[in-house]
Amino acid sequence: MRTDTLGGRPTALTAADSGLLEATVLGPVGARVRGTSIPVKGRLGRTVLAALALACRRPVSVERLIDALWGEQPPATARTQVHIQVSKLRASLDRAGAAGAVVTVSDGYLLDCVVDVDEVRRLLVTAGTAGDPADAAGVLRSALDRWTGTPLGGVSAHLARVELPRLDELRMCLVEEWIDAEIACGRAARLLPELAALVQAHPLREGLHRRRMLALHRAGRRADALAAFQEARRVLRDELGMDPPRELLALEAEILSVETLPAATVVPAQLPPRTSGFAGRDAESAAVRAAVTRRTDAPPLVLVTGMPGIGKTALAVHAGAASVHAHPDGQLYADLRGADARPAAPHEVLAGFLRALGVPARSMPATAEERTAEFRSRTAGKRVLVVLDNAASARQIEPLLAADPGCATIVTSRSVLPEVESAVRVPLAPLPDQVAETVLANVAGAARLDEGDGTVATVLEACGGVPLALRIAGAQLAAYPKLSVAELAARLSDESRRMRELVVGQRSVRDSLDTSFRLLDRDARAAMLALAAIGAPTFTGWPLAPVLDVPLSRTGEVLAHLCAMNLLDQAGPGRDGVPRYRMHDLVRAYCRTVGPSLDAGVLDRLTGWAVALTRHAHEAILGAPAGYTVLAETAAPLDRDVAGRVVQEPLPWLGADVDVLLAVFGLAVRGGRPRPAAALLLVLRAPLVRLDLFDHGARAAARLANIAGADPVVRVTAALVKATARMHRSRYADVVALLTEVPVREVDHALRAEVLTKLGDAYERCRDWHRAITAMREAVVCFRKSGNLAGMSGCHATLAALYRDHLGDLGAARAHGMKALRLADAAGDWKGRAQVRLVVLRTALACGDPAAAVGLAEQARCLAEQNGDLIGQTWCLTAEADARRAKGDLSAARRSADRALGLARRSRRPDAESAALLALASIELAAGEPAAARRAAQASLLLQDRFDSPVERAGVEKVLAEIEDQLPSGAGR
Repeated sequence: MRTDTLGGRPTALTAADSGLLEATVLGPVGARVRGTSIPVKGRLGRTVLAALALACRRPVSVERLIDALWGEQPPATARTQVHIQVSKLRASLDRAGAAGAVVTVSDGYLLDCVVDVDEVRRLLVTAGTAGDPADAAGVLRSALDRWTGTPLGGVSAHLARVELPRLDELRMCLVEEWIDAEIACGRAARLLPELAALVQAHPLREGLHRRRMLALHRAGRRADALAAFQEARRVLRDELGMDPPRELLALEAEILSVETLPAATVVPAQLPPRTSGFAGRDAESAAVRAAVTRRTDAPPLVLVTGMPGIGKTALAVHAGAASVHAHPDGQLYADLRGADARPAAPHEVLAGFLRALGVPARSMPATAEERTAEFRSRTAGKRVLVVLDNAASARQIEPLLAADPGCATIVTSRSVLPEVESAVRVPLAPLPDQVAETVLANVAGAARLDEGDGTVATVLEACGGVPLALRIAGAQLAAYPKLSVAELAARLSDESRRMRELVVGQRSVRDSLDTSFRLLDRDARAAMLALAAIGAPTFTGWPLAPVLDVPLSRTGEVLAHLCAMNLLDQAGPGRDGVPRYRMHDLVRAYCRTVGPSLDAGVLDRLTGWAVALTRHAHEAILGAPAGYTVLAETAAPLDRDVAGRVVQEPLPWLGADVDVLLAVFGLAVRGGRPRPAAALLLVLRAPLVRLDLFDHGARAAARLANIAGADPVVRVTAALVKATARMHRSRYADVVALLTEVPVREVDHALRAEVLTKLGDAYERCRDWHRAITAMREAVVCFRKSGNLAGMSGCHATLAALYRDHLGDLGAARAHGMKALRLADAAGDWKGRAQVRLVVLRTALACGDPAAAVGLAEQARCLAEQNGDLIGQTWCLTAEADARRAKGDLSAARRSADRALGLARRSRRPDAESAALLALASIELAAGEPAAARRAAQASLLLQDRFDSPVERAGVEKVLAEIEDQLPSGAGR
């Protein structure tokens, strides 16, 4: 059953409200959807349903189902029969409108349902946080009414033998809680008949004896209460050979007592011992101490919050113990069990506080309100420190706050508790490495860490600065001398086994996280599992929309709730200014062990969204439609307003979310979905280049190639992205080899045009002019058929350069250049417009028109500057230097070349630096300084060794030869 929060209090949602399957196990086993019963025939079928339902939406292996059905003697056909029974159950559910409720997972099944026992547990939580015992009694009575007969009716004896004791214990816990609430309401007398029957039925249950004694005492039957004690003593001695427990003896003493010590003489000191290994937290501890010792008009309240295991209790106890001098009238402590199935009820905690302050049991107020009033009276005019550990809600702690300004309260909670006002908030983050190593050394011993030989850092990284994990790791090293730090580091570095390793005794990182995870509703749990599966370092909410199949607005609510539970952290704004979130590594490792990865339908929706959003950004950046057929097959049909809300600034969004998108790509690859993976990588290709992340694309392309099979679209996409990266590494022969080996004629015009363009560029760099021209002409035709003006413009620009520089046909070069300019301006992409201007500029220089060349260079540079493209500015400034030199303005040319050289070195681009040095060499030669020109040209030639471009090398060698010819003989060559 889901819980939503209304006024800070869990509210039950029935199966009818949520539209889910409801299973019943607290009586005859059955199932229904929206109130309609579903037939589940036979003992085997009912056993399978009950076993899956009791797992509470967690996977159940086939082996566990076999154990539930037949115990230790299964038939030879056991696995087959399990599958048959699951198939029958699934068919019945499908017919009833609960399709998809049974999910197949690795070697087992998971049932997505509401189960009545889960509803009972939720009601138990609600009762525990109720401030009024009358409210608690009503909720508990409602929970007890869920039993409709003997639990697990109609299942196998093997499952009943395992599960019935647990359900019986749950019912007895409910009964005892209900009795406590009824006694607190002053209704002890009416309980006596039922208590007598319960004690007779469960004579060895000590709690029932104590409650019967207390009820008799509260009903004014002191002698009967003492007689009940003697009966309990006899039963326990005869049956178990033991004396009555401390609680019964204390209650007998209170019943017999006539006088008690005055409350003023009682000075409680309940703080637990300080945590071993505690280190760091100096600023946080100082903040807590300053708050609780400050004299103010209102009682100080400090709220310490953080993720499970982060050390909230340790800090509260440490800071509280350091502040004892300021609270001479005592220190009270209570574990509120906020993350448990049954959080501590305020009236129970108050009873403990009042007993510690000297109030005898016979004088204990009945209601929670009376106990709060008595507590505040007993602490009036005093200086008492109260530590409320592990709080669930503001409703739980409000009755426990002292009113006197001399008293102070420290509260710890996994939730941020936004409804708690006027508190000094002390959030705890993971410990930095230096402090984390100190914690590890304090527990394990410094000598053990000295044996680490560099592997201590691996242990620290695996523990992620979480004190609980560090103390567990340290305790293992201390307890097992033969366990080396290197071996522990190797175990912890394997994420799949990290949760199993971070356990010592009763302490476990998994258990600590389990308690928080169980409090999440269905959407929040699914969100955590999905975000862990994606595994991106930071993320926004959009991936949760397809995962949860909810509107974008709902994803913000889910993320806010997970942050409030300290299971996610805010990571600040990304490059696009949108707030981002992160998941701690330990939380991610835990989530990956909790449930199955994304199922097929969820993965398809997620990849569909990723493709659609990236296509939207791709088209906005390039100013041209992405007409690849594979996009129509795989992109989700998102409304443009949805895409616009996510992708507000295309390139900054891609820069911020590139890790998320590549992670989704990885999920698609691992999930065996080559076409969606290819579609996503195809529209990521150009943005990755713009972000200077083409190596990321190359690694992704290698993974895509491994699952491509015979699919031409996937094979061509993988080769194209690999070729793009190698082109930027100036490995032009590799580009030719890659792109001539794939079936380019079997793909659509848009994808074929991209391949031909890349191939033409590579042919040009390899000095194969005629093949380059042929490829570019074919690409123009394909771009025209796919309606891509920007692509046509780029091809005409390349053709202009080929005709100008290598075939000497200036007329053809000028014609292609003018076509390229018109198409680029029509397409509107600033980068395409700038690049075309650089090509036409070179044609203008070749035609003897340096003034036009200068104007084109300035236009291109302005476009690059306006869009923050440093590499683009470098190339524009280099071209501008050449144009100004041709015009005769050598000082301006030198300034442009110097600026280009500085930008190239900042960007660490050897090809751009080589071009800027070559421009500078030409300027020095024109200025009559051949020696300086030679130094610049030789530096440019040396840089050629760092990338492979025969065309550029030939250009440098040509200029160097011209310089050598002008040097005087004997000038030292």
